[in-house]
Amino acid sequence: MKKVLVIALALASVNAFASRARVQALGNSPQLVDTQTVYSNPADILVLGDYVNFESGTTTGGAENANAEGMITRSMGDSKLGLGLGHQYANASVWRLRGLSGVAGIVNQQNPVSLFYGVKTGDMLIGGSLVYSNYNDKQAGIKESSNGLRLGLRTGNWDAKLGLGLGNNFDGGADKFKGTLGVSGGVGYMMDDVYLSGAFELAGFKVENTTGAEKSNFDGSSLTVGALKSVKKDGNELFYGISLVSAKRKTSTTLPSVTESTTTTLALPLTVGMEVDAATWLTLRGSVTQSTLINSSKTESATSTSAETAPGANNTIAAIGAGLKFNKLTLDGSLQGLTGSTATQDLNGNKLLTTVGVTYLF
Repeated sequence: MKKVLVIALALASVNAFASRARVQALGNSPQLVDTQTVYSNPADILVLGDYVNFESGTTTGGAENANAEGMITRSMGDSKLGLGLGHQYANASVWRLRGLSGVAGIVNQQNPVSLFYGVKTGDMLIGGSLVYSNYNDKQAGIKESSNGLRLGLRTGNWDAKLGLGLGNNFDGGADKFKGTLGVSGGVGYMMDDVYLSGAFELAGFKVENTTGAEKSNFDGSSLTVGALKSVKKDGNELFYGISLVSAKRKTSTTLPSVTESTTTTLALPLTVGMEVDAATWLTLRGSVTQSTLINSSKTESATSTSAETAPGANNTIAAIGAGLKFNKLTLDGSLQGLTGSTATQDLNGNKLLTTVGVTYLF
């Protein structure tokens, strides 16, 4: 068991006990172990100490990872329990909000709740979580519901995770959005100071009208493999890595007319990041990601190609953040203009530390 914990902590940064702002500033790098990674790999709850975490955000926002949320965990011998409030899960929220459904007034998960349980058994750390949300505007006839299951494992140099989106529905009165079974997962292996990883995602949805006739459907899949080298010294970390990302999205429309299109993408993003203890109370972090050499996209129907780029347009994303440490309390922030897929990469006073998280270790 000691070996498992030592390796798990080695995967984490020296300043691992932080928040969503930290993960964003480090480009969502796959080797991270953090309060945010617990949502995708529940086994990580056993690597971190008992903590309470709060994330700033808006309850009315539509973008993933822009919402308010929080979590508390407590140990009970070799097991641990956790309760998360407000976290939006990709298997549900992202597919609704990518703007592909065409359903008017579609909303994200409403007041989602996550229950976590982790246990140490032999040389393994095993975790699981259940996700649930439900909303019903009886006057307007609008309903939302979702539920899912997450499983995670850490043993030796290995880690693995699996996410199942078991339900993902929205009824807007006129049209109904029904998500298909969403499946996501990944595996990682730490080889000395190189982290090898792979991840996949399968998900989609269909839209029906009031009579139950199918208007459209969408299927998406993605596969990512990568390698990342981490150099740690004196409480500081420098990492750099490369990954190959392949994705396919197929859209079919049956009403009012039959159309079909398929978009395929292939990219080779490079990432460089660092996390430095500038003082005993201050941690500075940042990263930059850019697709290099391979960056292609093609959209075609049965009869024609509507869009094709190879290589594609500029997609360099820089992210910068900071963490303030006060004994067992950590306050993290990131610069909004430099994080997220829609980042403008500019800064002004309104965007300074707009993503903020607070974590307290018991």
